Amino acid sequence: MKKINIKAIGLLALLIGNSQLSIGQEVWTVDQCMAYAVANNHQVQQKEWEVKNGAMDKLSAIGSFMPMVDGGVSARYSFGRGIDPETNVYDNISTFHNNYFIEATMPIFRGGSLVNQVRKAQANLKMGKAALQEAQDNTALDTFQAYIQALYCMGTTRMAKQKLAESDSILYKTRLQEELGIKGMADVAQMEAQQATDAYNYTHQQHLYETAVLELKQKMNYPMEDELLLDSTLLDSPVMEQTSLELIDKELVVNQALAVNPTLRKSLLNAQAQKMQSHMAWGDLLPSISLFAGLSTSYYKQLHSDYPSFSKQFKDNFGSYVGVSLSVPIFSQFKSYSGLRKARNSYRIAQEQYEEQKLELRKLVEQAVMDREGYLKESIQMEKKVASDKLAYQVTKRKYEEGLMTSLDVQNNAATWLESQASLLQSKLTYYLKCRLVDYYQGEGIIKE
Repeated sequence: MKKINIKAIGLLALLIGNSQLSIGQEVWTVDQCMAYAVANNHQVQQKEWEVKNGAMDKLSAIGSFMPMVDGGVSARYSFGRGIDPETNVYDNISTFHNNYFIEATMPIFRGGSLVNQVRKAQANLKMGKAALQEAQDNTALDTFQAYIQALYCMGTTRMAKQKLAESDSILYKTRLQEELGIKGMADVAQMEAQQATDAYNYTHQQHLYETAVLELKQKMNYPMEDELLLDSTLLDSPVMEQTSLELIDKELVVNQALAVNPTLRKSLLNAQAQKMQSHMAWGDLLPSISLFAGLSTSYYKQLHSDYPSFSKQFKDNFGSYVGVSLSVPIFSQFKSYSGLRKARNSYRIAQEQYEEQKLELRKLVEQAVMDREGYLKESIQMEKKVASDKLAYQVTKRKYEEGLMTSLDVQNNAATWLESQASLLQSKLTYYLKCRLVDYYQGEGIIKE
């Protein structure tokens, strides 16, 4: 996937919003909402800290190749029988011992565990970055879906308002015609009932829109008390003006998604990390070799006796040493063997999870491509149906005003037109969502701006 600076985009969205507020009310596009959501999502921020921890783990693994230096100081008072270091004979004395040392230890051979530890840390770091990208993309997609749902509710609210205005107009004309004797009381009553139904539907759609906006604010982590106005450009644009669709090879999109999808990449890196863990477990069964060297000195004094000064003893007792240690594991209560078997089993589990994720991703990609083409065809056909239903409603309305049609005919044609408008809006918005989803699977950023 293309990498984007999410925080910079989120800040840009806020700056654009603030500049618009100085002129008028702020209008949020879908890309601005997604950028804001990603920049303020708590899970995304947690993944960012996990990536930083992964970088520290990698640094720690690299540091395992370097020498480890220890130093220490000890002081001890002894009372009663003890060994005189000058005569090496037991005596009933009180003494003071003071020791100093510094030692460096460097691993020479650890059965390949050190190298594999670095490789595992690298895989974990990359896996953390993939998890961060996955969290960003999922947050953006969830926000996108919530935005589309809010737009749909906005569109149905507009339709309900338009339908209510039509009902008010027809009711007014029917009352006038009833006064002139052209229409009867039954027609007036029927139109009043329809006007009340449309008024209720308009109120209901307003509630659904407010609920959808509230859900969008939750996805964005947007302040609930602030107003959020959505860009309605998409509602007014015909389907064919949104894109120049060309048929896409599903297998090509699948291969692109397999190469760049962060969820699948995370699963693959997890398998690699488990493989390195199994190599490390095997290395625990092999001997280990270390090189060590150090410096030491000491100070000794019998209480109430004259001994060489501290500086003289510190210099005279100063010494150094160097050596090699070999550690051979013989019996570890089956811990090494069971650890090796568990590590291999974990690697096999990770491999199975990766293969399962590949199949799931293939299914999602093929479904998205199929839906993209299907909803486009539906939208094109629904545009034609909406135009026909609108014309039929207008003709029926005119004939009703002329006394050639009943109020029931007007209501049926109006309901058919409203239903086809809602179906067109749903298919158009879903098509737009599927287009963005297919582009995402092809490697483009989910946030365009």
